[in-house]
Amino acid sequence: MTTSQLLSRYYRFFACADAVGKATEFMTPQDIESNMGRITGLVDPSKSITHPDLPIWAVTDDTEQNLWLLRRYLSDGKVTIENTVSELVRWIEETGAVEKHYIGPSSLKALQGIQAGEDPLKAGINGTTCGGIMRVPAAVFASILLNQDMKQCIYNALVCTHNNSVALESAYAYAYALRFIIDNILAGKTHLNTMENIISKAMTGSCIGLAKAPWRSASASLNSRLQFLEELNLETWPEEKLKSFLYGVMGTGLPSYETSAAVFCMNMYSDDPVRIMYLCAETGGDTDTIGALASSLASLRNLDSELPQDMVRTLVEKNKLRDYLPEI
Repeated sequence: MTTSQLLSRYYRFFACADAVGKATEFMTPQDIESNMGRITGLVDPSKSITHPDLPIWAVTDDTEQNLWLLRRYLSDGKVTIENTVSELVRWIEETGAVEKHYIGPSSLKALQGIQAGEDPLKAGINGTTCGGIMRVPAAVFASILLNQDMKQCIYNALVCTHNNSVALESAYAYAYALRFIIDNILAGKTHLNTMENIISKAMTGSCIGLAKAPWRSASASLNSRLQFLEELNLETWPEEKLKSFLYGVMGTGLPSYETSAAVFCMNMYSDDPVRIMYLCAETGGDTDTIGALASSLASLRNLDSELPQDMVRTLVEKNKLRDYLPEI
């Protein structure tokens, strides 16, 4: 597969999991079970607590920010703090992101501060949420397509809103795992894409991310969580135990270390990206972000898996995804 084909495959799964997960975002597992039942496709969001007014096919900020930023990076031929800020501000203004509750208050405050003259390296020091790791794929693919240093691309894509150890640790962990998988596919070495190797790369990335931070916060460690998860033989667990453990013990909320740990946990559990997409939507918490990042990662680990074609066709057409990725 070519890089362009991998890019399109990745974002097909990313967008579909985003659309499926948005209906259950920030709901409890109990409410999901009673209101939605078993999830096996796109979910009517009318009973959603966060996005009841969105169409069933709509994607959220997870997909939109990635595609807007990737298009800008490739157009400019570089990933910079300046074009990241500029494109995020343009996305907010042109999509009504604030009105749709698509951007968190800390990211919005950071971007507004930069527009008012605040130092971009200081504006995002409090942004510990998953809004940073969520944008990482755009920086990773841009670094490959533009032949630029991935470490710097990730930094430039994140620091304006997420310049702290909590966010950077998780972001670099995911980036290094994703890049490892992509490089092995392009080199014809897919046999190396075992979860043991992928977790090892994620741990390497997390340490690099920590080193990039202005200081190390007193917070949960993604590396420690990954070491703990490796000891659990997760692939032997029934689904209900996995979902209960993730939601109730590990957490599936907004902190980056919860999002990233959940993403890797789901991939340690299964290599089926469609199964992961639905499991994430049923687990509760930040279901769309976790689902998008987890399912798309698994889609490159398992190149034989396929999404329901009706779902892909509807999402691509209704969300006009070809405006950003013609090959999708």
